[in-house]
Amino acid sequence: MQTNWKKTTITFIFGDAHEKPVKIVLQNAINAPAAQQVETFGGYLSGLTGLPFRTAVVSTQSDVA
Repeated sequence: MQTNWKKTTITFIFGDAHEKPVKIVLQNAINAPAAQQVETFGGYLSGLTGLPFRTAVVSTQSDVA
């Protein structure tokens, strides 16, 4: 069986715990980004938006042949 990577989507979640979260979605990211890469980019987005970075969700789609 062979797995063929299709795409990776990263959803960054910002805001305080008492506020409704703000989500920024990055589609077509690299295959299997490292946790440190996601955290660093979330920090950059936090600096641009002025909102605290809470968490990120990484979703990868692949075809199995």
